[in-house]
Amino acid sequence: MDAKKEQEKPAVRMARLLKDKLVPRMVEEGVFGSTWQVQAIEAVPIGGLGEDHWASTTLSTTLQLVEKNNNAKTRSVALVTKCMLESDCFDGYANPAVLADNEVAMYTKILPFLTRLGDGAGVTLSDLYPKCYFAESNMQDLLSLTVMQDLRADGYSLAKSRCVLDKNHVMLSMQAIGRFHAFSYAAKARCRRELLETMVPLLRETNFTPAWDEMWGPKVKGPMLRGLTRAEARLKAAKDGDKDRHQRRLERLARMRAVADNAFPVMKAAVAVQEPASVIVHGDFCRNNMAFHYGKAGPDGPADGVCLFDFQTSRYCSPSVDLSFFIFLNTSAALRAEHWDDLFLEYFGSLKATLDRLLDGHPIDKDFVMPTLQGVHEDFRRHALMAYVICSFFLPQMMLPPEEIVDIEEIKETFARDGGEALMASMLDMGGEEATEALADMVMDFLDRDLVP
Repeated sequence: MDAKKEQEKPAVRMARLLKDKLVPRMVEEGVFGSTWQVQAIEAVPIGGLGEDHWASTTLSTTLQLVEKNNNAKTRSVALVTKCMLESDCFDGYANPAVLADNEVAMYTKILPFLTRLGDGAGVTLSDLYPKCYFAESNMQDLLSLTVMQDLRADGYSLAKSRCVLDKNHVMLSMQAIGRFHAFSYAAKARCRRELLETMVPLLRETNFTPAWDEMWGPKVKGPMLRGLTRAEARLKAAKDGDKDRHQRRLERLARMRAVADNAFPVMKAAVAVQEPASVIVHGDFCRNNMAFHYGKAGPDGPADGVCLFDFQTSRYCSPSVDLSFFIFLNTSAALRAEHWDDLFLEYFGSLKATLDRLLDGHPIDKDFVMPTLQGVHEDFRRHALMAYVICSFFLPQMMLPPEEIVDIEEIKETFARDGGEALMASMLDMGGEEATEALADMVMDFLDRDLVP
């Protein structure tokens, strides 16, 4: 790469690539219809900063098209363009090249494969992810370049709450991920060999590798102990007349403390293939990677649809990777207390209704095992602890007011300076008492719901 390209900001380089090469190529290939040509291209960094966010840069792109034989007929197409970049900012946490390849594989191969299972079944998957117009790895010094539908142009937006979602948003999300997982079970029932031998190998593990264990295993201990220590203080202060329950809580707490000393086996087990439960998961299923559709009331009103994006960490593994992360990151302790069983009923009801329609009239593979609600609960008990490891790290950050969120450039600088030690130390107080109490609430759920294997 020459000096000019090295100095050029990623957003600027991507905008130039879009205008000079990619959009003309897409138009020539008839991606937007064979009768249209480009009149103008506008590409603006989302957020207006022009900076990359960790290993990616995203542009809001608007194409003004004009009909070839009728200059009076025009239309605009709203797109989001995303590129993945080489980055050693969080070396050991995830491999940007693998993230890039996974997302391209999802948009170009796996999601179309799963979506086709719904043809003629009266059920669809395509409304759960943005339409992808172009996705390619290793393009013009970029790890990947993806051009997708801009969901905002169709009435979608992120939920206003950055962390805790209300019941409407939560149940809609549980329905969506249930429908998403159902297509993997249908693939195992109808075309098992193609799924397992052709599609699944396209996805590689991005996070929980020996490199993660070496660098990040020690770093998650402090955040995990924050909630564990507060929960232990609650237990000591409580006058629990049920001695057996108190003893069970203490024993489970001790096991959680042991995980804080060595979290890697828990993480590795959750992302390992374990039949018959395994599905293709989103892998980072949370509010930040979902756009909700709102009616005339806008984001202040109830949502009536949801779309998932950012499939970089998709993998074939336990469905609890999606379920546990979302439930513990994006619901309140009060909602979990009141609607715990409802969360799983909503998820499984959507999964089962979708799967029944996908299987109707099709021969079923002899090795296929129909998922059950009991099986969902059992798998969750085995693997939910993974979510606490991640949430103890991210929840306090998500609870910060926007003006206190640490800038990505500052994060890069601290990692370059001291491997992130100063940042990790500051995280132990991040979010204040509210965050500590939220983590302790989470720990109590693990203790009382038998989620500590």
